[in-house]
Amino acid sequence: MKLNTGNLKGNIKFQSFIILSVILFIYKVFVYSSGSWIHFLINGVLSALTIISLIIYLIEFSHSRKINPLALVINVGVLNAVLFFMFTYSDSILSSLLNINTGKINQGIFDNIISFFYSFIILVSVSVIFMVFRELYFLKQKKNVSLYFNTMIVFFILASFGALLIDVPDLHYIRDTFFIISVLLIIINSLKISWIAFIVKKEKISLLALSIVISILFIANLISSSSNKLSERVVVQFSPILNQFLKLIMTYGIIYFGILFFTTLFHIPTAEAFDRKAQEVSFLQYFSKLISQSMDFKELADSLTEISAKVCNANAAWLVLKDGEEFKAMANKDIGYYDSNLLTKFIFEMKHPKTDEQTFFLNLNRFNDRPQLSDNFVHVAASPLKSHNELKGYLVAVKKNDFIFDDEDKDAMTTFSDYASLAIENSRLLEESIEKERMEKELDVAREIQRKILPSKDPQLEKLQISSVFIPAFEVGGDYYDFFKLEPDKFGFVIADVSGKGISAAFIMAEIKGIFESLSKTMESPRNILIKANEILERTLDRKNFVSAAYGLIDLKSDTLSIARAGHCPVLLIRNNAAQQIRPSGIGLGLDYSSNFINSLDEEIIKLEDNDIFVLYTDGITEAKNSDLEDFGTKNFENVLLENSEKGVDEIANSVMKNIALFSQNNSQHDDITLVILKWKQKLKNNGVKNGRIQHLS
Repeated sequence: MKLNTGNLKGNIKFQSFIILSVILFIYKVFVYSSGSWIHFLINGVLSALTIISLIIYLIEFSHSRKINPLALVINVGVLNAVLFFMFTYSDSILSSLLNINTGKINQGIFDNIISFFYSFIILVSVSVIFMVFRELYFLKQKKNVSLYFNTMIVFFILASFGALLIDVPDLHYIRDTFFIISVLLIIINSLKISWIAFIVKKEKISLLALSIVISILFIANLISSSSNKLSERVVVQFSPILNQFLKLIMTYGIIYFGILFFTTLFHIPTAEAFDRKAQEVSFLQYFSKLISQSMDFKELADSLTEISAKVCNANAAWLVLKDGEEFKAMANKDIGYYDSNLLTKFIFEMKHPKTDEQTFFLNLNRFNDRPQLSDNFVHVAASPLKSHNELKGYLVAVKKNDFIFDDEDKDAMTTFSDYASLAIENSRLLEESIEKERMEKELDVAREIQRKILPSKDPQLEKLQISSVFIPAFEVGGDYYDFFKLEPDKFGFVIADVSGKGISAAFIMAEIKGIFESLSKTMESPRNILIKANEILERTLDRKNFVSAAYGLIDLKSDTLSIARAGHCPVLLIRNNAAQQIRPSGIGLGLDYSSNFINSLDEEIIKLEDNDIFVLYTDGITEAKNSDLEDFGTKNFENVLLENSEKGVDEIANSVMKNIALFSQNNSQHDDITLVILKWKQKLKNNGVKNGRIQHLS
């Protein structure tokens, strides 16, 4: 567990104060004898230690709190008011409670208890007031001035202990000397008021009134504590040190708040200018947060115009931002859109090339449409908003009264427009980042869909070797292939290419999968499957999209392949070291939903021979481009297949992809690549069929 050393120190100091207070109480009530000089000295030391321990604790306590100078001043006023009422009304109360003989207070236990608690309240009050003076002294100091204050504390202690010489008239000069030096140090230290410059005009005006009231209270309390009233005698009998310390604090208060009054009075004329600079700094800090915060553009724009109006003392403000080729007014603050549009038009009529570089002012006396404005605006200030040396718009402010925009307004507008430009650009980048993140999430969904759509592995068949490769041009692609194990002894396969790329193509591909998966279970004829697929797509496919496809069915018993093609790349047949293109006619799915589609579609049946290789592919292979933008082409593709026809299907696929990669190494892939290779491993049985072709069905 982590130990909080700050709290531990504070607790020890507070406990020290409590222990000393208890010891002082016991000593004063049960032990102290006014006739003994040694008792008198011990009493003084205990009183001084109690005061010091309380002040040390209060200083430690104040370090953990945020200091508000006006609040500290008010606390001093409240404590002074408490002391004032105690000194004013306590005599009658004390005289009725205490047993007084010949002007002296008897030292019975009850009398001692009453005297102790009365004096202890004063002890705590003056200790708190001293702590406040210390905090105000060091507040906002830019130099190390602790030497002056510590010297004053030393003479405070000497002057307070000098009160122990009260019964030695010949040594009173020592006490008085220390007291006078303490007063001189009070004057010097009271002149070091730094925090007054950092409060706003409204607080300074309040401080003037408080200074007068508190000064009067300090004067009244000093007089009361020096008038030999019963209340003073009670304090003196409790501790002469406390009485002397009380007088020092009251003197400190009179001097400090007297000087504070005149210092504040002299700061009033410059308070407004300081407040404005402080406000500008505050707004700049706020702008810095705006730049780094996640904030939507509307909220950002509204904050910019609101702050700009305040910092320039303007009556209204708005942004003029580029929207395409036009500039439009937006984020209006205290001005209607009709007025802002009229004034924006006037700004662009009156501006000249230099206005794109710096803040400029316009007088509306030359504005012909001024009578149409709903308010009596007189002056306009506009500051360019630029990003990467390109004009993005203007930050505009207007005033109704005769107070013109001055150089300070110009500097403020220029500074804030620079920050505004950066904040707007950050907001734009943030929106783009959010949009990019949204797109990436969509791509993640699409990638997951595509992963589930495409076969996770190639089927394993006794008579057929299969290898497939899919490489999308982007994160997701529009190519599709699939395999269907059908009963009895039938094996179907399909390859398709959706027009377009990216997410939209991937979702069409998902729909295509569902269609072919369903139709393959209910139909055998590839031609009929494509016809039915085209009918289904009429209800869902947009006119701008179409799908090329080739569907094949292998009969494992009769060793035949039936295939139909709807506008897709031809199927390549590698047989006897020669390449053939199988091109049954047909147009793409989704291009025509009339009888023309049915009439154009043929189905071809091929008798399979041993080592026949059927290659299905998409045009991402043949249209792969090199640095000269030349296509890889069908001829190169066929040559690679022929050179590797004796190898296994995986090796053939790897050779194809390697050659494409080398060919297009200096050019990026622009289309999805899909390759499906089927190799038949059953020797031809003689059934009277010549040349491996059976028939065309249409």
